[in-house]
Amino acid sequence: MKRNFHTLRVSEVMVDSPVTISPGESLQHALSLLEKHQVHELPVVEHGRLVGIVTDGDLKFFTPAFQLFRDQEELRQTLRELTVAEAMTVEPVSIGPQATLLDATKLIQQYSLGSLLVTEGDRLLGLLSVSDILRLVIEQHET
Repeated sequence: MKRNFHTLRVSEVMVDSPVTISPGESLQHALSLLEKHQVHELPVVEHGRLVGIVTDGDLKFFTPAFQLFRDQEELRQTLRELTVAEAMTVEPVSIGPQATLLDATKLIQQYSLGSLLVTEGDRLLGLLSVSDILRLVIEQHET
């Protein structure tokens, strides 16, 4: 029997070791991590606690006037001077690991998110992205 969105738990689908960053890191480092790992978001963790999330969209928001910079080095310098704490979303939307995939998908749709942080208290357990959900839909419909 195929498992469906009513019976699958978030913990069964999530990525359980997402790439993270600390709030004191530079936006340049965040951009490098996003590119290196080909992800769109970085949970922000400090002393083992989830304190926020920074996304590629947040970085774009902080560099909307990139055409105003004389060159790429000037842009990189600006990103080196700004920290993740200045760009991150504090108190991001999250869900518990035992929630159903349907509940998670509803939250993602309701808040127009690209991913959902999976937490227990203030501890990050994983990350569930739209791509993870789409991968599961494709797998279920190819068999």
